[in-house]
Amino acid sequence: MGLSSAINNLSKNIKTGVNNFLKNFKPSYSVNAITYFVIPGSPLKKKISAYRFGRGELVEAKFFFDQALEKTKELGFVPVELQLIQGKEKLIDNQKLGPVDLVKSAIKH
Repeated sequence: MGLSSAINNLSKNIKTGVNNFLKNFKPSYSVNAITYFVIPGSPLKKKISAYRFGRGELVEAKFFFDQALEKTKELGFVPVELQLIQGKEKLIDNQKLGPVDLVKSAIKH
């Protein structure tokens, strides 16, 4: 029994070491929540809240993205844009609640 448990422990340690090494080459992820404020008579404003996740944490970031989307729908915040981003720029998922495109075009003008 002692030899087989030692081999299993060694195998687990090697797998953990390899996974930790490979994690350094995986991208990081972030979830951006962009809230647009529309107040009649005032300039349009937006607020960006960024939530960052570590390297290789796609599952955690996707879970947070889905929870934020459901909570935003539940509370009725509009217009809001949620973005799941890989690395610094690659957009994986983008959800818009409310007239985001209309508000964004008004902000640019």
